[in-house]
Amino acid sequence: MIKILIVDDEEAAGNILKVLIQKHLRAPHEIRIERDPALAITILDSYQPTLVMLDIEMPGMNGFDFLNSAGNWDFDVIFTTAYDHYAIKAIRFSALDYLLKPIDIVDLQNALNRHIVRREFTSTESNSLVSNLMENLRKPTVQEFRLALASSEGTYFVSPAEVIRCEGDNNYSRFFFTDRKPFLVSKTLKEYDELLTDHGFIRVHKSHLVNRAYIQRFDREGNLWMNDHSHVPVSRRNRDKIKGLLKG
Repeated sequence: MIKILIVDDEEAAGNILKVLIQKHLRAPHEIRIERDPALAITILDSYQPTLVMLDIEMPGMNGFDFLNSAGNWDFDVIFTTAYDHYAIKAIRFSALDYLLKPIDIVDLQNALNRHIVRREFTSTESNSLVSNLMENLRKPTVQEFRLALASSEGTYFVSPAEVIRCEGDNNYSRFFFTDRKPFLVSKTLKEYDELLTDHGFIRVHKSHLVNRAYIQRFDREGNLWMNDHSHVPVSRRNRDKIKGLLKG
């Protein structure tokens, strides 16, 4: 049984989300709505939700204050917000789900399906992701964010500066690091291209994303050589752009 607690101070928004979940979630479920986040905290022990759908912007106590006040928990979190702002990047860096209002049905279904899969993880897993989010939100700039990378071996928290390059493999991305062995992450390269652009990463090929700080040279055959002695191809349409960036 999936037990969902919707925390949203706007009555209409909470009711719409409830209707959408009831219509599109086929797994057995129960839903409760609470408009007052402070009151929602008091019912966590008795209701014991597996998932909290948490609005970010609420008067008196926002979504992040709610999590700080909730203490230890064993529920998953999906954030909801009407604003695409700084906090969204922190959420994405922490491998957590969010939905922009008005809620897109496909995005909602995908987020709920990921929750079903994540239920096999321990509460420590969920707590560590949210703890990383809270740490990221305290950072003065996005350049200091830590990136949560979920692999078959567990979730790792890394600085983008530790990443030499990423290689796309269908719906997966393989990360190569300065001081640890490579590992495979179950997200597309496009996802990390969007996240890491502000951290000095360059998409040089449909299958390759590189950290500019670790480029050694660009050869005549159109390959970028990295300081770990690996090399990646640069697509023809990107070669002039890469040459210009490296000259700069």
